Amino acid sequence: MAEEQEASEAPKQSAKGGGGSGMIPALLVIVLMPVISFAMFKFMIIPMIKAELPEPGAEAPITAEDLEITVDDSHTEYKVSFEPVVTNVKGTSQTRFIQAVFTVYGTHPDFETMIDEKKDRLRDHADSVLGNLTLADLERREMKNIVRNQLREGFNHKIGKPIVEDISFSQFVVQ
Repeated sequence: MAEEQEASEAPKQSAKGGGGSGMIPALLVIVLMPVISFAMFKFMIIPMIKAELPEPGAEAPITAEDLEITVDDSHTEYKVSFEPVVTNVKGTSQTRFIQAVFTVYGTHPDFETMIDEKKDRLRDHADSVLGNLTLADLERREMKNIVRNQLREGFNHKIGKPIVEDISFSQFVVQ
């Protein structure tokens, strides 16, 4: 009987003695990762960012003249009207269509000539934007404003300068 008690105590002692060594790597990771992250940020990332920044008082690398941005103090608004744009609604097997008539506005002195030079590309962009609309899109309340913003951003990209300031729809029909 004494032998059985000694045999049952032996596994209990071995279970108590060797359990803590498995936690040391996990504790080291938990403690050292924030320290390593802080050191990397302070001694590597911040110096790299500071090296890229220009010195205080140095000239700006890009100026308004470099971008050929002109300001018209007369605040004259120029406008260019587009012919009706008719496209099929996406996903309706060409049984429904959208018709939009819109005018673009801007205050750049050469606004009308710049729009007229790229009018074909701008019209093609309008066809693409309107042609990608589905019936579910058109049922959304704010869709007209979303289309307006997409057209304005696309027109400014096609022209190469941010001269289109507003677009107004005189007609936006889905049939």
